[in-house]
Amino acid sequence: MSDTTRQNPDETGSATRGMYGVILRRLGVLVAALAVLGSVVGWLVAGTPGLWGALMGAGIAALFMVGTVVTMMLTADRPLPVATAAGVGGWLAKMILLFVLLLLVRDRDFYSPGVFFAVLVLAIVGSLAIEMAAVLRARVPTVDLSARASSGGSGGAGEQRSPES
Repeated sequence: MSDTTRQNPDETGSATRGMYGVILRRLGVLVAALAVLGSVVGWLVAGTPGLWGALMGAGIAALFMVGTVVTMMLTADRPLPVATAAGVGGWLAKMILLFVLLLLVRDRDFYSPGVFFAVLVLAIVGSLAIEMAAVLRARVPTVDLSARASSGGSGGAGEQRSPES
């Protein structure tokens, strides 16, 4: 088979996975930085409970961020309802896990809730900035011009039809 008869890989899925790969790497750096810096600052502010609060916050942030990005990478080539169902299902599973974890550590004094909250807020804001920057810079094709060209001008999107047809 020659190179001209091979089918091109799905450009949108490939570009989307590339974008999520960039996001995943940057989120990894963010979580590592939050774990290290949060632990140091937490320890200086609240001692050992501050250290544990920062590590717990960074761990939960990593679970949420990495879980979402991996789910989106795995469903990049799937129809939108499948990707949406996977995203919502993953979110629901993470919410249940977070709820159970928070119930288990409720009224415990081994961690600092203030440091835990601060690290989570920083993770959320940082994650939002990373994801927005990656999406705005990504070159993901959203229009399939080959479908329009193969329709042969049969009233596809953007074409005007006469009232008689």
